[in-house]
Order: sequence, then C-alpha cells, then structure tokens
Amino acid sequence: MAQIKIRYPENRFIFQRNNNNQAEVPVVLQFEKPVQKIEIRAIARSMHSPQGTSTDWSRVQISSQSNICYTKITLQGGWYDLIVRAYDGLNLIGMDTLKRIGVGEVFIVAGQSNATGDNELRNQNIFGPSATDDRVETINYFNGETTTYGSTKYPYPIISQIDSTYRLAPFGNSAWCWGVLGDSLAKKLNVPILFFNAGWSGSGIGSWLDSAEDSTAAPNDFITYPRGLPYGNLRGSIRFYAAQFGLRAILWHQGETDNLYQTDRNTYGRKLKKLIEKTREHSNHANLAWVVARATRFRGLNIPYSRIWEPVIEAQNDVLGINGLGQSNYTSDTFIGPATDSLIGPAIRTIDSVHFQGKGIVKLAQAWNFHLDNLFFSTSTPMLSRDLPLVSSACATITSAKYTLNNPSLYPIIEWSSDAESKNVISNSSSLILTQNTGARVRVRDSQDRELFGPFLYTPNNFSGLFPLESTQSGYWHDISNWSCGRVPSILDEVTILPQHEIVVGSGLSAQFKKLNLFGHLYLLDAKGLK
Repeated sequence: MAQIKIRYPENRFIFQRNNNNQAEVPVVLQFEKPVQKIEIRAIARSMHSPQGTSTDWSRVQISSQSNICYTKITLQGGWYDLIVRAYDGLNLIGMDTLKRIGVGEVFIVAGQSNATGDNELRNQNIFGPSATDDRVETINYFNGETTTYGSTKYPYPIISQIDSTYRLAPFGNSAWCWGVLGDSLAKKLNVPILFFNAGWSGSGIGSWLDSAEDSTAAPNDFITYPRGLPYGNLRGSIRFYAAQFGLRAILWHQGETDNLYQTDRNTYGRKLKKLIEKTREHSNHANLAWVVARATRFRGLNIPYSRIWEPVIEAQNDVLGINGLGQSNYTSDTFIGPATDSLIGPAIRTIDSVHFQGKGIVKLAQAWNFHLDNLFFSTSTPMLSRDLPLVSSACATITSAKYTLNNPSLYPIIEWSSDAESKNVISNSSSLILTQNTGARVRVRDSQDRELFGPFLYTPNNFSGLFPLESTQSGYWHDISNWSCGRVPSILDEVTILPQHEIVVGSGLSAQFKKLNLFGHLYLLDAKGLK
C-alpha cells in the first residue's frame, strides 16, 4: 500500500494554533502510481482525555501534471494521526499514516544560564527532569559555541519528546525547567507544546542588544562571543523554527549578569525595549509577545554574598508596565513572567546561590506555569507558520524526473540537498533532475530572511501514467525520441500530440494511451502502407 506517501509534515511536528484554537496544517503528498482520487483525515489520538477533534474524510485536489499535491487541513488544538488514501476508480490502491502531529503552543526561550541551563551544571550531571507527557517536544540539537551568526545553518528539524539530557535547539544545555513546564502546560491546555532555547550562559543585556543591532558584532561579557551572538541564536530561531512552525512567545529570563555589572535602571530598560523591537522587526510580527521574568540574583567575583539588584528589577517592571504605562521604556505586548529572585535555599539553588537545582528547577517551572495563564493565551497574538515552498514534478528522461520550485522569484536563496540534515548543497537552481530511487529537498530563504524547508521528494521506479507525455517532433509513434519522456506511451498515459506534429503508428502496431489530446495529426498505416 506504499503507492502514496505523506512527505510533510513529519513525526511530532507541532504547529502554533491561533486564538480560536485552530491551525491550518500544511500537507504534502507524493504518489507513485496514477490516482484518480485522494482523501485525507485526522484522527485525534486516544489518551486519558480527548486530544483534539477528529475530521471526516476530505478530498485532496490532484494535479494532472505532477505526482506531488499540496493541501491544508484545519485542525483544532490537539495531538493527531494523519491518514491518506488513494483510489484508481473504485479501487483502493494506497494508504499512508503519519502518527503524532500536533496543533498547540510553540515557545522560544532566551536569556542566560537560568533560562538555558549551565555548561558547568551539565558537566556535573545536573539536568532538568525529562518531560513525562508524550506531547512535550524539542529538537535535540546544539549549534556550537564557536559558530558565528553568518555561518549558522540549522539542520532539517527532527522533533522528539524532551529528555533530561537533551540539548534544546539551538543552544539549550539541557531540559532545565522546560520539560516540567511543558508537562504542566500540556495538562492545563490539553495541547502539545514545543520548545526551542536560544539562551546563552552569562550573557548580559548589552551583548544581546549589540549583536541584535549588528550581526557582525562580537560582544564581550564573561567571554568574547562569536560574531552576531548571543542574539544570533534567537534571530536564527525566529527566522527558521518560528517560520516553519509558528510561535506563541519568547520567554525571557535574564538579569544576573547585569547585577554584576550594576546596570542602571534606564540603561537596562532601554536596551531590553530595543531588543524586543528588534525581534519584532526580524520576525515581521509587530506584536510578537514577550514574557519577561524578573530575575537578578547573583553571587561571585566581586559580590561575596548572594544579592538581588533592584535597578534591573525596576527596569523589567518598567518594560512590562508594572510601574505604569507612561514609563518611557514601557513596551506593549509584553507579559509578566515569574519573579524568581525569591526562590532561594540550599535545596533550591546550587552552592553559588545563583543557579537552580533539584527542587528549585521544578519550582522555577511552576512559577512560569502560574504566569502563563488563560489571560496570557487569550490576549497574546501568536505568529503562525509560513506557507511551504511549493515544488512540482515532471518527467525529464525515461529514468529521471525534474523537480521545479514554483515562484522562484520569491526566494533570493534556493538550496537543494539530498543528505538527512539538508546541509550539503547540491544545486542552487530553481529546478533539479533526480534519477530513479533518489531524493532531495529544497531549502529557501525569502525576502524577509525567513528560511523554509520543502518536503523530501523521491523519484519513483516507474513513471507510467504519472506525467503526461507530449510529442517533441513528427515521426513514428514507437520512436522514443518523439516523446517528451523518452519512452513509448503506455495504456496508463495521457498523451498530447502538439500542433504541427504528425505522428505515425507503423503497420501491424498499435498505439496505447489512457487519454489522447490530438492537436496535431495521427496516422495509422495498414498492411499495404496506406494512410
């Protein structure tokens, strides 16, 4: 039953829902035999409570020119299996099922070590708990500590349930508090949750803004950052992950380093406001939501005892409007996050009194969960996923197919790749020819710097009936050089004889086709050679 395949989405992909609890999930199908009808439906997965709303079968529009078809299926928030079936007449000739796709909530985390986990803690095997809910997801990928923004190239997303030791793409050190928070949100909202983490341990607000305003800058806090970092991981997540899946909000936990630097209230507030504005510019989403934690507790270097830093807390409150909407640094579409400085104690934080551990990581998750309430979800405006790049297929030769990107002028950068991570570029053309049993996918960047992947497409073994044939010149029916696909038409093929072409079926031979579009001339020779 492998005559039809769901090429997109893939296992555990989660798409951001709108505020009506819906998302239009893009679906790409590819079939290997001629089909007359394709139907699709989604089945809500069976769990302890209803997981979304199953759909009825709906018909998918099929192109007569390509063996690839695109559709969208509107789903309520939930966790689904996707099923397609294909018919030739009344005969069922193929089915495919994709398990675990979701419509729910997508977050990007940013900030410093209490947002992302810490390298030293990771080296001490201090990780946050794994997610226990099947619906709490991430990408186990780490972008590297020396990768500059300009050289960042994220691999094709492979999504999995959050495990304690997983990196949370692109720069999270471990599950930290996000697995526990994801469990709480999935239970509370009854939808799947997807996390990305773009934080950087030790980073200050100055380095975030410097690298946001200049992608070639190499700021310095405790370290000299690679060019365009630390903000580059957040910008990359917005332009890549959020474009592909959508985004509810950025979760910001930062301020400890600015305690050390004794950053004043106006400086911190002004820089945080500008940083938020930069993310909205780079996402092309003017009201991109930010949830800002109030966090400053620090100890170390020239600070002998754990302390908080009120100027930064007041600056965070200014941005959030807690100190009044007339503050110059007040920023709209920001939401109050947890005040974490009060979470202290030997069971809560490590010996440095800065980093959370054990019960403290769980309490941090609980604090975030409290502030991500119904009011936040109903009044924040999510960024929805972008449309996929569309690709059509056609026969190139008797053993190869041509894949062509539709509307290539929309994409200043086009890259085809055939490896699993889609990093090795094999062509920058708008089209690609692939031989039988090989495949590739296209990655594009649009004029607004958003990166999108198309599905991985395969060339089938047999093209009969998949692509319409056209005459290329006048001549004999059984001469393969006279047909666009380099082969003689079969009983499965739609055949077009173009104007000005004369095609002759030789004596004693027969012409086979499923459909004939006769715009030129077709002649039959009898035994005496008469037309």
